[in-house]
Amino acid sequence: MEDATHCVAGPKKSGDPSVSGQAAAHGLRAVLLRRILRIRTDFAELTDERSCLRMCGCPSTVARERDGGMAGRKRRVLVLDSDRDIAELIHAVLTDAGFDVSELTDMRSDAIRIAVGRQEPDCVLLDGASSADFGESWLNAAWMQTRRRPIPVIMFTADAPAVREARELVSGRSRAARFEAVLGKPFDLDELVDRVARATGHALPFDPSPRGETRRTAAFRAKLEAAGARNIHMSSRREWTNFQTEDGATVQIYWWERDGVYYVMRHAESGGRIDQVGRFFDLDAAITLGLSVRLSQLDEDGHGNAG
Repeated sequence: MEDATHCVAGPKKSGDPSVSGQAAAHGLRAVLLRRILRIRTDFAELTDERSCLRMCGCPSTVARERDGGMAGRKRRVLVLDSDRDIAELIHAVLTDAGFDVSELTDMRSDAIRIAVGRQEPDCVLLDGASSADFGESWLNAAWMQTRRRPIPVIMFTADAPAVREARELVSGRSRAARFEAVLGKPFDLDELVDRVARATGHALPFDPSPRGETRRTAAFRAKLEAAGARNIHMSSRREWTNFQTEDGATVQIYWWERDGVYYVMRHAESGGRIDQVGRFFDLDAAITLGLSVRLSQLDEDGHGNAG
C-alpha cells in the first residue's frame, strides 16, 4: 500500500464512480492522514538543520538570512488548480507542512493575476484550465517571471505533453515560463513538499511593512522620473501618485489591493471630475498609458476619450 499512499491526485476519468464526487475526496483524505503526520515531522527536522544548510550554501538558507527580520513568517503558497478536490488536498498537505496556503480554482488569466497581485505568494503551483491542456497557463507562468517581484512557479499538471515540453526547454514558451520545477500528476507527496520548500526559499520575500511601502514608493517615483513625468506628488503610505504629462494633463495612478490592479485616472482640465483611463496588473504598463494622456483627449463635457 506504500505506492497508494505516496502518489495521489491523478486526473479523474469521467464515468468512473471510484473517483467521483465527495466519495473520492473523502477517500483520498483518509489515505493522506498517515502521510501528513510524517511530512510534518520531516519538514520540522529539515528546517531545524540550520548549521548543515549554512555549510552547504543552500539557497533557501541564503534567502532566510536576507529576509531582514521577516524570517519568522510562514512562506506563502498559491495553488492554482481547476479541480477543487485536488486543490483542497494540496492545501491540507502543505498547511500541515508549515506553509501559508491559498487556493484558486478559477483559471481565467485575469483571476490568476488579481490573486497573485493581492497575495504576493512566495511560490505558485500552476495547472491548466483542464487536465488535458496547459493552455494559457504558459502565458501566466511567463508573466509571473516578468513582474517587478518575480515568483517561482511549479508546473503541476496531468498534461503529459506539456510536462515533457517544460522539462526539455526547447520551445520559446517553456523558456519564457522558467519553471522552478515540473511535477506531473499523479504526484509524490514527499517530492511535492520538497519542491515547494525549495521554491519558496528562492523567492524574494514581499515586505508589507511601512519600510517596504517606502521602498516601493521610491521605485515608483524613479520610474516616473525616468519616463518624463512632471510635478510628481507621491503618497508616503502607499503606491499612489498625481503627476503631469508633457503637455500638462494631470494623471493619477494608484494600486488598489482589493482589485489587485493599478488604476490610471485622468483629471478633467477644470479639476472638477476624474475619469478612469485603464487598469493594469503591471506598473510599467500603467505608467506608459498614463504618460500618453493628452489634454486634447478631453472632450467638451470633460469625459476622457481613451481611444
